[in-house]
Amino acid sequence: MLKQAIQHLDLSAHGLWFPITVSLCLFILALVLFKRQLTWRDLYITFCVVGFVGWLCDVIITRVFNMIDLGDPKVTGLRDILSYTFIPPSLSILFLTYLTAKK
Repeated sequence: MLKQAIQHLDLSAHGLWFPITVSLCLFILALVLFKRQLTWRDLYITFCVVGFVGWLCDVIITRVFNMIDLGDPKVTGLRDILSYTFIPPSLSILFLTYLTAKK
């Protein structure tokens, strides 16, 4: 069971370091910088809503229309999970952190 779960993560994929690095950097940056204008409540709501929309777009674009494949098209690997779970919400939190009334 565990061996099958690890196999479905597609850990042997080439270029796996890139989504891991980008996801971690953006997530840590969003956690450090969100305190400028956002509260913890804003962070949770934004992260959940944008994460849900990211996964919804993943389901529609990559599964239904089969337009984008990040690695093996038959396996939802670690790069898919990180790319749709952490990158869009972290970017949205960084955007909201620097959003002002003038902009």
